[in-house]
Formats: sequence, structure tokens, C-alpha cells
Amino acid sequence: MIVKEYILDDREALQALILASRRIHGAIDAIDYGISERLGLQRNDLRALNLLEDGPLTPKVIGENTGLTSGSVTALIDRLEKAGFVERKPSKTDRRSIEISLTQHRYAEIASLYGQCADSLMHKFGGQTGDQLKASAEVLLDFAAVLEEVAVTLMV
Repeated sequence: MIVKEYILDDREALQALILASRRIHGAIDAIDYGISERLGLQRNDLRALNLLEDGPLTPKVIGENTGLTSGSVTALIDRLEKAGFVERKPSKTDRRSIEISLTQHRYAEIASLYGQCADSLMHKFGGQTGDQLKASAEVLLDFAAVLEEVAVTLMV
């Protein structure tokens, strides 16, 4: 009977992990919705801005990562440029292409909103030891990797 209880406990723990991930997803979705509303943006606009956080991208790459058609990406970039969030620049590597980059002043506005999340997380978990934080980070990274693998299979 000990083996059966152990298996049941593991199954319950895995179910709790899945439930926690769904709550995290819902909370992130709600945060993104709130930030979109505050900035007067559509959700895909915010998704594109999040992609641009690591540096300039071509419209094609933005389309590939958002699932938008080229025409929809052009409209998205037009909206974001008009609102002062992005700017178009000639590509440094391909003179036929352009790159889209975030403007610094609007990026600071976005960063301050997401910074509220980071501050709350640091406040909540700041008292944990380095080993506890490392273990938590490893679990979350493994979890993210599994979800990314699933996302790839769903895109095919």
C-alpha cells in the first residue's frame, strides 16, 4: 500500500503543478491585458513590443513570432510608430529591408509597468536563500522548456 500512496501523492503534486501553471498563465494574461489597456494598445501590439525588447527586428520576424500576415504586421507597425513606440530604420545588413526598434522614451514607460511585477516578485521572494531561488528557477525553466516544446508541436 505504501507504493500506491506514493504514486497518488506524486500524481496530486503534478496536478498541483499544472494548476499553478494555469494560474500563472492567467495572471500574466491579466497583467498584459492591463498594460495594453493602460498604454492604449491592442494585445498583438504589446506582444510585438515585448519581442522588440531584445533589439530591432524585421517585420518578417515580427510576423513569424506573432502569427500575423504581412499586411497585419504593416498595420501594427504603423499604429506603433504613430503612437511613438517604434521607429523604422534601414537594416544594417540588408539594404532592401528595414528594422523596427523601440523608442527609448516609450520603452521606459512599458518597463515601469512591468517593473511593478518585478518589484512584487522581489519583495515576495527576496527572503529566500540562493539555493532556494536556484531550485525555483530550475523548475520554472524546465516548465517553460516543456511548454515551448508543446507550442512548437501546436504550430505545425
